[in-house]
Amino acid sequence: MQTFGVMKRSSKKLIIVAAIVVFVLAAMVVVLPAVIRARTTSASNACVNNLRQIVAAKQQWMLENNKTTNDTLSRDDVRPYLGRGAEGEIPRCPDGGTYILGRVGDLPRCSLGPSRVGGKSHMITE
Repeated sequence: MQTFGVMKRSSKKLIIVAAIVVFVLAAMVVVLPAVIRARTTSASNACVNNLRQIVAAKQQWMLENNKTTNDTLSRDDVRPYLGRGAEGEIPRCPDGGTYILGRVGDLPRCSLGPSRVGGKSHMITE
């Protein structure tokens, strides 16, 4: 009879441990996608904000240099207007995309564009 009591206690412990493991796995299934979504949302928001800074820099360059919306500019042209000085860097897409400046009248684009990396778009919508 004493052996049966030991088995009963160890099976209760086993059930408790199994319940804890199931609870932790269930919590991970719920929390992990939210964490991943938050990271991709943050990166795409940063990309869009960088694109907005580039839009403002292009407009300022156009006004100060008497250009039209059909003129094109280089990365060196826009650098001084990004608030990082003449030798400053152009912002970088946090997901590894490349910014395409295009004509002054066109919105700049991220090479990741509307491909919706992680469910979020890397482009400015007018």
